[in-house]
Amino acid sequence: MKKSFRIIFGSLFCFFLFLAVSCGESEKKPDPLEITHKILLETSEGNITLGLYGNGMPGTVTNFVGYVERGFYDGLIFHRVVKGFVIQGGGLYENLTEKEPLAPIKLEMPPSVEVKDESGKVTGRKLLISHDKYTLAMARRRDPDSAASQFYITLEATHNLDPNPNTTQPNGYAPFGKVLEGFEVVDKIGAKPVTTKNGYQGVPVENVRIIKMSIIEKPGMNKEKK
Repeated sequence: MKKSFRIIFGSLFCFFLFLAVSCGESEKKPDPLEITHKILLETSEGNITLGLYGNGMPGTVTNFVGYVERGFYDGLIFHRVVKGFVIQGGGLYENLTEKEPLAPIKLEMPPSVEVKDESGKVTGRKLLISHDKYTLAMARRRDPDSAASQFYITLEATHNLDPNPNTTQPNGYAPFGKVLEGFEVVDKIGAKPVTTKNGYQGVPVENVRIIKMSIIEKPGMNKEKK
């Protein structure tokens, strides 16, 4: 009898332990720094693989992926190169006329965490996604909610572009991914001689074309069919 009781009790204990672990896993928040999408950016200078933070910047990533899926970027150029700063593209044809984008999106602030001092007092917040070297982010005009299709890749850490997480007012720029492969291609584009043309500054003398941009990995995608 005692042996049977021990077996039943042990089984129940394992069952409830399993439920507790399962519930804990189901309630676990997605990692904002997890790469959820991978994009192949084929350029006239070589290929670049981009990783997107779909959990941390869901609205911005959805917007960017939508343009990729429509083939919007194919045939456009990197129209702006600022040495030691950024390369920018995704909005102009080779003749520097603008391709009409979709409606602009609302500026999305990167996720942040509390910063505490030694006593445990909260002293501010720190961004989890920042403008480190080789970061992918959305370009915009003066209006914070004006980003549409254009994007840039940083050539160095440019934390001055980061939003201030300690204010609720929209500010800064929206980093939403990073370069995973093709760093040498980014550097090559970033070293191109530039000129001023049709009112645009920092235009590469020789066009740097975006041949094609495609999704090679995303949630729910059959990897065998990439």
